[in-house]
Amino acid sequence: MKKATLLLMLVLAAFWGCEEDVVDDTVTYDSFDIQQVASRATAADANAEIIRMVPGTNDKAIFVASAVNQLFVVTYSANNLTFSEPYNLNTGSSTAEMTSIDVTPEIDGENYAMVCVAETDCARGSVLFVKISDGTIVSRVDSIGYNPDGGAFTKDGNWVIIACEDDREDRTCKPADRWGGSVSIIDLRNGVANATLAQDYLVNYAEDSEPEHAETNANGDVIVSVQEVSDVLVFNVNDLPLTEQNVTRIHLPNDAGDNPCQPDGMFISPDGTTALFSNEKNGTFLLMDMASKTLLNTPYIIENDLPEGWQRDARKSTKRTEPEEATMVEKDGQLYALFALQEAHAVIVYNVTDPANPVFDSIAEAGIDWANDNSMEKSSIGPEGLSAHPTNGMVLSANERESTVTLYSASWARE
Repeated sequence: MKKATLLLMLVLAAFWGCEEDVVDDTVTYDSFDIQQVASRATAADANAEIIRMVPGTNDKAIFVASAVNQLFVVTYSANNLTFSEPYNLNTGSSTAEMTSIDVTPEIDGENYAMVCVAETDCARGSVLFVKISDGTIVSRVDSIGYNPDGGAFTKDGNWVIIACEDDREDRTCKPADRWGGSVSIIDLRNGVANATLAQDYLVNYAEDSEPEHAETNANGDVIVSVQEVSDVLVFNVNDLPLTEQNVTRIHLPNDAGDNPCQPDGMFISPDGTTALFSNEKNGTFLLMDMASKTLLNTPYIIENDLPEGWQRDARKSTKRTEPEEATMVEKDGQLYALFALQEAHAVIVYNVTDPANPVFDSIAEAGIDWANDNSMEKSSIGPEGLSAHPTNGMVLSANERESTVTLYSASWARE
């Protein structure tokens, strides 16, 4: 018994020793560390404007070239990107332009693009639903709000929320007595081919209460930026039809220099709990708790983190960096916020895991000719659209003025 006991103890000791020697090969990343991978040109003056990753894929995205009414499919890898032959979409009018896009989750093996179409002559807008695999327009909804400028599908693919700006500054033909804009809500519950307008909710509480963009989360919550008056609307699609009673209006505060925010791009964190607002006028960003609808930080000035000599619009006291679209990525328990800086030819990244205390992470140049852009008063590259894959560490910007698309990678995509 003593020999057997001794043998058992030796075996157990060896086993425990082996366990202590096991190495955990799990790699964690404490920085996004964004870097440009490649940039590719579209046609000259095509205005590569808004770009979106295709849900359910690891190598596909789409972007709209608004000046030529074309939709492109992007195929990307860790090292490069290519474009498909463009889909030439019929807007139905010689005075119309494609302004924005979003992409459905996969529906019966297919993803569909929502393409906003605005009329330059102050007529009501429309939306096209396009099969991404072949560019077929499967349905069209007319007579939505004026000048649709941004929108998003709900995460279940049942609704599309479209911010219709009806911008008086851009549309001088807008009647003086027509205030604000609207939020058009498209019903897809009977399928994309049977899309219908459920409601065009007027946002006309002020002369310039003009909706700019919309985002959603998996709970059916919706946020809409109302740019000129520095407001954000919050509602839930389960409360349709919308009335003033079920829409919350949140006013964003001025920065320390008393400059208004004028929010543009927005995003909701992957877990649906935190909203991100990209403020075009004063070059700041804010975060908000979705449940309580309370702001989590004061306006954070992005320009303070630009490296010495980096491009700024020197002509202005505001809109010197002009953050446009924004997105968020979660990795290893860290939450990152990314912004396309239109006047700084850059995509910049912050760690916002503690939203009250954002931390600058990294910055990368957008476009092809950024080295010659630093001497410009106004950037000739002009990144506006931005999209990040939720897990693989790849990011894309659409650079409107240079008519290019840039691919970036995070640290974990460069293993």
